[in-house]
Amino acid sequence: MSIDNNTLDALPGLDKAAILFQILGESLALTMFQNLSESNILKIRVRSKELKNVSSDLKQAILEEFYFKMMTQKYRESSKSKRLFAFLDELNDEQVYYLINTESPKVIALALDQFSEERKFSILNRFSNQVKHNIIIEFAELSEIPLEGVVNIANELKKKISFIPGPKEFSRGGAKSIASLLNQMSIEESEQYLHQISQDDPDLYNEVKKYFLSFDDLLEMQDHIMRTFWKNPELDIDMLAKALKGYEQAVVDHIISFLPTRKQKMYTPITTPLSKKDAEQAQQAIVQLAKDLGKAGELNLDDVLANSEMID
Repeated sequence: MSIDNNTLDALPGLDKAAILFQILGESLALTMFQNLSESNILKIRVRSKELKNVSSDLKQAILEEFYFKMMTQKYRESSKSKRLFAFLDELNDEQVYYLINTESPKVIALALDQFSEERKFSILNRFSNQVKHNIIIEFAELSEIPLEGVVNIANELKKKISFIPGPKEFSRGGAKSIASLLNQMSIEESEQYLHQISQDDPDLYNEVKKYFLSFDDLLEMQDHIMRTFWKNPELDIDMLAKALKGYEQAVVDHIISFLPTRKQKMYTPITTPLSKKDAEQAQQAIVQLAKDLGKAGELNLDDVLANSEMID
């Protein structure tokens, strides 16, 4: 049986499926029609053998229609319960940059276009000026990316997520790394570095202070935090006496007022000479206690450091 070049709308679905069998070959076509019953597949197979002399233009039109419907369905399935690029919302700016920085400017622009303006430009500013310029130019061309291209880009980026380090695995230096180094130094040495940083780069100093916990920070905590920390049973009263050696009496009295009554009675100030090294070791031991309590969730170090920032 022959068939002329009728319009697609005039062709019954059976004929379109039969022609697809001819175009794709039966083995490939069967993978496309997995949801069809055996009886319907048999009808398509028979009809495919009946149709003769189908023009190449009609075959092309049917193939394009099928491809468009397939990609549209794929898009709908991907965005049924969430946006196509919703997986990006789970990443922080550092992770997003890591994910897209090796992509083409067009792909980077498409990914960035999924965010709010504020976050979009926050991530964009991580790129060099030349790359940033190329990305900005691509924003104007995003509407020209076909639907299937958008879907494919989203799927490829989603696959790459499994290779991205978690937020805690990133280490790019900066304030946090500096604070980590300072925490390993003696108090005198770390204070010298902090002082130098404050003179050379006040902004960097403020960032470092967000991560660097000093003994003085513990003396300047808000009262409700003082009550939590200084009453901790792990606090060694003799160690505290050494740590407070050399501080003004008003500061010492203020700290002692937060101790349990029993420890207040036990507290004995150091009146004999004490080496600076011993005093520093005592202070570092108390700072370490604070860090340990922070890790255990018993002390909010962010609140301690935030209070330190306000004082600065």
